[in-house]
Amino acid sequence: MGLLHIAEHENVPLVVDPDNGIVRISGTRLKLQTVIGMYYMGCLNPEEMARRFDSLDAGTAKRIIGWYHTRKREVDAYMDWVERRAEAVRAELEPRVAMHRDRARRRVTRSRDSNVRTVGG
Repeated sequence: MGLLHIAEHENVPLVVDPDNGIVRISGTRLKLQTVIGMYYMGCLNPEEMARRFDSLDAGTAKRIIGWYHTRKREVDAYMDWVERRAEAVRAELEPRVAMHRDRARRRVTRSRDSNVRTVGG
């Protein structure tokens, strides 16, 4: 499944979903890639993360970031896996989304055309 395995002795508040391999912050719906991605891009420090996400406190964010630095290679590989997986899902869904979008546009166009004919007489 996912590429990241977290041992209990690491004492970090992360849980790997056994169904899909996604890593979340324990007790939250917040994903590891969200926290690390924001940290890595320099967007938020732990205190700012805690203000932005109600389910995350600064101490937990600091622990996760500290843990990230001890497992950087594995976490970066996991982040790449998550991104590849997301791209595959987008590629699979895009034809369906395009089909529904085209149908909706045709319906709007037909509706608009019929309203113009009705009003115009």
